[in-house]
Amino acid sequence: SGSYVDVISSLGPENVDLLIDLTYSENFDIAQKAVYRLGQIKSKKAFDRLISIFLFSGSSVEKGFNEVILASVWSLGEIGDKRALEPLIDNYDRFKSVPYKVQVIRAVGKLGKDSEKAFVFLDRIIKSTDNNMIGFHAAKALGDIGKVEAIITLSEVLKSGKFEKWVNKEIEKIISELSSLKAGDKEKK
Repeated sequence: SGSYVDVISSLGPENVDLLIDLTYSENFDIAQKAVYRLGQIKSKKAFDRLISIFLFSGSSVEKGFNEVILASVWSLGEIGDKRALEPLIDNYDRFKSVPYKVQVIRAVGKLGKDSEKAFVFLDRIIKSTDNNMIGFHAAKALGDIGKVEAIITLSEVLKSGKFEKWVNKEIEKIISELSSLKAGDKEKK
């Protein structure tokens, strides 16, 4: 049964239409692999299909399809089309499970450079969560979007002591990266 997985992972940009067709497969494993592959090859053409998978929800979602939705979040982050930012942020609260929340946060970090909305969203998430995984990825995403204002939030979160040591280590690292970014801005030739 692994053979179709090998086939899907060998498909490239010239096979985008086929990959998009495969995302409609009733075999959710195939659909999921196709969705991941579209993200790996960074197919801009797949944006509409991926966003429709992401937004497809409700009680009609069959068991197994949620893995396809999770793959669509990852791929939207990889493709880098900023149009995904609003729907990702607006639908964050729809997800109850940590892996989904983490994927949305990660994608927002990848897409959110210079976005005030992404910054406000991540700022809210890291201040309001006590979950170490969510805190860790929200901190990383704040680092990814590279707004030096995040230093203030991250410092407050660090002082609060609400996260475990491994999360705090990452927060310290991001604060120092953002601080050197801030210093670099002043030194730019």
